[in-house]
Amino acid sequence: MALHVTPVASPSLMVPEASLRRTADNSTAGPPAAKVDTAPLAPQDASRFDSLLASGSVAKKSAAAAIATAAKRPTAAATSAAASSAAVSATGTAAASSSTAAASGLSGFDLLFGGSSYNPADPPVAAAAPSTSSANAAEAPPTAQSVFGPNVWMTDPIGLNPDGSTFEYNPFYFATESTAQAVAQMVGGTVITENVFTQPAGDPFVQQQPNYMVQMPNGAVINPGLVASFYTFGFSQSQINTMIAQEVANTPPPAQTT
Repeated sequence: MALHVTPVASPSLMVPEASLRRTADNSTAGPPAAKVDTAPLAPQDASRFDSLLASGSVAKKSAAAAIATAAKRPTAAATSAAASSAAVSATGTAAASSSTAAASGLSGFDLLFGGSSYNPADPPVAAAAPSTSSANAAEAPPTAQSVFGPNVWMTDPIGLNPDGSTFEYNPFYFATESTAQAVAQMVGGTVITENVFTQPAGDPFVQQQPNYMVQMPNGAVINPGLVASFYTFGFSQSQINTMIAQEVANTPPPAQTT
């Protein structure tokens, strides 16, 4: 006898026909989902949330600052050593500053902020005492007035032309008597007077003032006014002495007459 098995579908395995239908947008239509009872979330207080974030940030910054400060904080020994070093440095600086101020003649304020004569690019140094030779070299050259006084030459020496008109002589040839006396002492001569420019007899020109001259022991005559003019060129005294010696040596004595 044959057995016939009739399949029986389990109600739990059967898919409702409605669940197999798709909507136009290709989504599966089905029964509406059951609402899930969910506990409502408590409303958040925005101000409290911001304050919590801010407090957390401050806490982190405070911790970071504390760590950094602890890392940088010197030990007691290092602090003591630094203080000692600073004291030694300050003492040395003060000593050096006072020494520099004393040597340069400037005050501490001038050295610090720059006095009127202080140049930071060229700091002042102690000036050595000048030697005698350098002091002499630094002296101004002598002048005719410094050697012979204010009246070295005659003022406006005058000559007369044959027609009676006047003309002026070069004052350098007309030393005053005081200048002639000073030159005579330099060369060991004697002061005499001469009409240097009108010597020949019968000369139509006339000197209104004579020339003060200096006569050497050998009879040679030099013009002290020209010697005084050597002091007008800015030469040193040693150069002028050489020029005076040459003037004396190159002036021949008068010719001997028999």
